Amino acid sequence: MKLALIVLLAMTPAQAMDLLAVHERARQQAPGLRAAEASRAEQQARLQAAKAQLGPQLNAVLQRSDSASPASLQFTQPLFDATRWGQRGAEQQRLQSREAETRVADQQLRHESARLYLQWHAQAQLLQVQRDLVKAFQDEATRMAVRHREGLAAAVDWRQSQSFQWLAEANARGAARQLQAEQEALAAHAGGRVEGIQPLRAEALPPPLSPTEADSLSLRALQAEQSARSNELTAARQAAWPTLGLQAQSQRELKSALGATTTRTTKDWSLQLRIPLWDSGSLSAGRDAARARLAAQDAAVQLAQRELARDLATLAERLNAAREQHAIAQGALTAAAQTVAAMRVGQEQGSRSTSDVLNALQLEAQLRALVVQAQLDAWQAWIALLAAQGHFNESSLQTINAHLQQKPEPQP
Repeated sequence: MKLALIVLLAMTPAQAMDLLAVHERARQQAPGLRAAEASRAEQQARLQAAKAQLGPQLNAVLQRSDSASPASLQFTQPLFDATRWGQRGAEQQRLQSREAETRVADQQLRHESARLYLQWHAQAQLLQVQRDLVKAFQDEATRMAVRHREGLAAAVDWRQSQSFQWLAEANARGAARQLQAEQEALAAHAGGRVEGIQPLRAEALPPPLSPTEADSLSLRALQAEQSARSNELTAARQAAWPTLGLQAQSQRELKSALGATTTRTTKDWSLQLRIPLWDSGSLSAGRDAARARLAAQDAAVQLAQRELARDLATLAERLNAAREQHAIAQGALTAAAQTVAAMRVGQEQGSRSTSDVLNALQLEAQLRALVVQAQLDAWQAWIALLAAQGHFNESSLQTINAHLQQKPEPQP
C-alpha cells in the first residue's frame, strides 16, 4: 500500500510554482533579512540598557582585611542626569531606524523576488521567439531546397535561407544559455532549485498607480538616525550640567582586636550633587564629534531626498514610456504578420524575392521580442516606483501573482 502511494505521488505532475511560493522560499532563508532583524534585536537590547541606567541600582560590596571584614548594601538612584536621558532618547530613535531598515530589507527581498521571476519569464519568451524564428527559417530553407531541385529557384535563395537559419540557431543557443543563467539566479535567490515556474500572462501590463505621497523606508531610516544623532549632540552638550542622585547604604563591619570580635552596623543616605569643573577637554571633544556625526547624517538625508525625487520622476516616465512602447510594438506586430503573409504571396507570384520574405520574418521576430521587452520594462518600472514610494508590500506581490494566474480574455 505504501509503495503504491509513493508511485502515485511520483506520477502526479508537480504544481507550477507562482511568485508567492518562490518568494516564501526565499524569505525562509534570506540572509539580508536575518541580518536586519538581528540588528534590530541588538538595538532593542541597547535601548533597554539605556533605560536601566536611569533606574535604581543595588550592589553588594564585600571586603576583607586583617582587622576588619565590612559588608555593605549600596543603593543608588539618579534623580537628575540630562546626559543619560539624552542617550536614552538617542537609542529610542535609533531603534526606529533599525525597524525601518528591517522593513527596507523585507521590501528589497520582495523586489528581488519579483525582478528575478519576471526576468526569467521574459527570457523564456525571448527564447521561444528565437526558436519560432529558427523553425520559420528552416521551413523556408527546406522549401527553397525543393524549389532549387525542381529548377524553380536559384541556389542563392536556398543558401541565403540557410544562412538566416544558422544565425537564428546561434541566437537561440545564446538565449537558452541566458535562460539557464536566469534560472540559476532565481534558484540561488530561493535557496534551491525552482521547478515548474508559472509564466506571466502574455498581454499583462501593470495596473495604473494612483497618486500617493512617497513614504520611502530608506529615507525614514536615515531620518530616524538623524534624530538619534541630534539627541546625542544634545546629550553631549548636557554632559557639563550638574547631576543629582540619591545614595543609601547599609554596612555591617566585623572587627577583631586582641582576640575579641565586635560587630557594628551603620545605615546612612545622602543626596549627591556632582558639578563638572575641569575635564582636560574631553567634554568639548565629545561635543565636536557628535556635531560632526550629525552634520554627516544631515548631508546623507539631503542626498537621499534629492535622489528620491529624481527616482520618482524618472521611474514614472520610464513606466509611461514602456506602456507606450508596448502598445506601438503590438500594433506593429500585427502589421508585420500581415506583411509576412503578403510577402509569401508575392514570392509565389514572382514579385517578391526570398530576401523580402526572410527580412519580413526577421522583422516580425524583432517586434515580438520588443513586445516582451516592453512588458518586462513596464513591470520592472512599476515595481521600482512602488519600492521608491515605500509601498511595494505583500499586496503588490499578489497583484503581480494575479496576472500569472489569469487567462487572457477571449477576443470578440
